[in-house]
Amino acid sequence: MEIERLKKVTTIQEFFQITNRDAISDGTKAFLEAMKEVKIPSGQDIVTYGQESEDGMYIILEGTADVYSASDSLINTLSVGDFIGELGLINDDMRAATVRARGDVVCANISKKLFDEIASANRKVYGTFMNMLYTKTTKLVSERERIRSELAIATQIQTGCLENDFTEFNQLPDVKLTARMRPAKEVGGDFYDMFMIDETHVCFLIADVSGKGVPAAMFMSMAKTHIKNYATLGLPLAEVASRANNQLCYKNEAMMFVTAFICALDLETNRVTFINAGHNLPFVQHVGGKFEMIKAKANMVLGMMEDVPYREQYLDLEKGDSIYLYTDGVTEALNPKQELLGDAYLEDMLNRHKDKVADVDAFVDAMYDEVDAFADGEMQADDITMVYLSRK
Repeated sequence: MEIERLKKVTTIQEFFQITNRDAISDGTKAFLEAMKEVKIPSGQDIVTYGQESEDGMYIILEGTADVYSASDSLINTLSVGDFIGELGLINDDMRAATVRARGDVVCANISKKLFDEIASANRKVYGTFMNMLYTKTTKLVSERERIRSELAIATQIQTGCLENDFTEFNQLPDVKLTARMRPAKEVGGDFYDMFMIDETHVCFLIADVSGKGVPAAMFMSMAKTHIKNYATLGLPLAEVASRANNQLCYKNEAMMFVTAFICALDLETNRVTFINAGHNLPFVQHVGGKFEMIKAKANMVLGMMEDVPYREQYLDLEKGDSIYLYTDGVTEALNPKQELLGDAYLEDMLNRHKDKVADVDAFVDAMYDEVDAFADGEMQADDITMVYLSRK
């Protein structure tokens, strides 16, 4: 195929160290001139897991392609300039993943047989290829270190903002409270909080920020601070949500948002006032009964649109009752068959352990064990967070 077309691809320039399009090494020229254009229709595999790598290496010139694991889980998406299967030119390993065209894709391709032929005829070709592999690997290692560093920072921000000493709340009459967050590999923006509004009102909440990494962790910190600051002023919860929402909308060019379930328990009347800002509905167990998902209307998520009205709703949480809050990392947990855990399974989980409701830590431990058993080793893409309050 036309070498000039290949020389315009940024990754080819970078990995083959082409600094001047008019002057490239003999080895690079021979390698690129040997490549041919192939067109892959939408839905067809470019390479297939477990198959031999005789078809060699591909470079995407047009379109995008999805990468699937051995279990057919989507693990990445490739686009123009991405390399596929380059190691297949120098070893006999089977393909380690499936790469499937998402829409029509055009690639540059060189087969293992053709590479061996031109490398035998021109020893510079093999050296050029090995230098390319070294350059590409070095960049990948550097990028992974950068990502690892950012994830460590995001984890510190996220976990550092979360309460882990619940002694103050567990000394309240007829209240046992705990919360836990397990971050995913890609740090998300789950958070929870609990604090005293005054001597007779305890606020507890759970929330989930859109996005991943440092931006989500920073937005999480802002949301948590705004909610607590306004709530401790003694404002009605509807006003707390409205003001926090407006603050989060301000200069929010990234269009991030927060789902949240914010509760205020009156210890004298046993009434819970709550705001549902587009969050998963909690489950409540009344004395002698089963855990059931509450019925409530959803308000707008926080940070999406300014001056949105928020509606307060109510439920009674008498002595002996319990309430379980969670993020969608629980109900969207995946097992190896790529099945979601779901609301119905969560309800069954809760009721299998309703004999543990008085011991809040044991109860939450049991819920995490249930999620792990369902996932059966499958890596989870989202944080898994729970807040549990028992009045036993």
